[in-house]
Amino acid sequence: MARTKKTTKQNENQITMTQSSYDELKKELSHRIEELRPEIAEEISAARELGDLSENHAYTVAMEKKEMNENRINELESIIALVYIVDDQATNTDNIVNVGETIEIENVENSQKRNIILVGSEESKSANPTEGKLSTDSPIGKAVLNAKIGDIVEVKLPSGKVNQYKINKFVKAA
Repeated sequence: MARTKKTTKQNENQITMTQSSYDELKKELSHRIEELRPEIAEEISAARELGDLSENHAYTVAMEKKEMNENRINELESIIALVYIVDDQATNTDNIVNVGETIEIENVENSQKRNIILVGSEESKSANPTEGKLSTDSPIGKAVLNAKIGDIVEVKLPSGKVNQYKINKFVKAA
C-alpha cells in the first residue's frame, strides 16, 4: 500500500511519485493482468494447435510476448510496493523541494528564470523538459531535489559545463 503522508525522513528504497503517476502504474498493471495476459494465453493456445513447437514461429513469438508481459508485471508490482506518494496539493512549510512541486529557478549567470515541475525517477514518461517537467534523474532535478528555497545549486551538464541555479520560490499549480 502506498504511503501518502509527507515525512521528513523517507526510506532510501522508496520511489517517490505523484498520485496521478501512481494511478497510471496501477492502470497499466491492471491492463497487463486482466487483458494482455488472457490475450497472450489465447495466442499460445492457438499456436500450439498448429503442431510441431520446435519450428513454430507463432508459438515462439507468443512465448516471447508472454515473457515480456510477465517481466513488466513483476517490475510494476515491485515499483508499486515501494511507492511513496507525495501530496502535490499540500502547502510546503519546510521550504524543501520535493517531487510533485513546481518551483521557479533562476540561472545565476544570465538571470533567466523558468518554472519547473519535479517528477520522480519512475515517472520518466511524465518528464518533458519543454513543458518544464524534469525528472529527479536529470541533472537539474538531482540538484534541486531536497534543496531549500533560496539555495544556489550547481548543475553539471552532460557537456561538462557547470551552471548555477538559485531556487527562488514555490509556484502554485494553475
